[in-house]
Amino acid sequence: MEREKLLEKYIQNKLSQQEKIKFDTLLSNDGAFKKEVDFHMNLKKIARHEDDDNFRKLITDIETTKPRQSRNYTKWLAAASVVLLLGLTYFLTLDNKASHNELFTAYFEPYRNVIQPIERGSPQQDEKTLAFTAYEKGEYKKAIKLFSKLYASTKESYYLFYQANALLKLEKATEAVPFLLEHLKTKDTLTEKSRWYLALAYLKLNNKEEAKKTLKKVISESNYKSKEAKELLEKFE
Repeated sequence: MEREKLLEKYIQNKLSQQEKIKFDTLLSNDGAFKKEVDFHMNLKKIARHEDDDNFRKLITDIETTKPRQSRNYTKWLAAASVVLLLGLTYFLTLDNKASHNELFTAYFEPYRNVIQPIERGSPQQDEKTLAFTAYEKGEYKKAIKLFSKLYASTKESYYLFYQANALLKLEKATEAVPFLLEHLKTKDTLTEKSRWYLALAYLKLNNKEEAKKTLKKVISESNYKSKEAKELLEKFE
């Protein structure tokens, strides 16, 4: 029941900070829950592109009338899947090329914390731990301030990478680009990943030429996200 309430509040953009933490934890650790969230978000994407008010209303009705009893869930999901399939067919016929912003949303995911593993309940509260704890919790504004301060004092290049990721999550691509470009000049374990995020930043900024150039570089290097880069390039070339 709690899962359903979290999902409903997520759809309505009404999650509290504590509920958001629970939601993100479920999303990361529960594959079935993630599939259900993805399903709902696909419905919303279709509704945003559909000009037919009746169709949009049908999408909304499906989201808000999800059956409470589990035995009805299969029938509900089947009906919703039909609508989703019809909507996707219509959308692909109407507009074969998604907008740059939609592609960014579909492909962007903040890179996981691999620098400072967080041990829950640990009394350790140094600035590095606080910064990555904030990042993992989705407190990106707080994380950015701490990453900036830590980079100024340590010059550890990975702070540039995570600061850029946090900025992208906050849809501040213009601010993220300089950090990614600076990080690409370094040679830490995350450097090869920066080019993928730089391509997404250019995509978010609707800078098609730089996005294409950067994606081609990702593909040619055959490293991090090269397969996704090829898919993405094909979608807006």
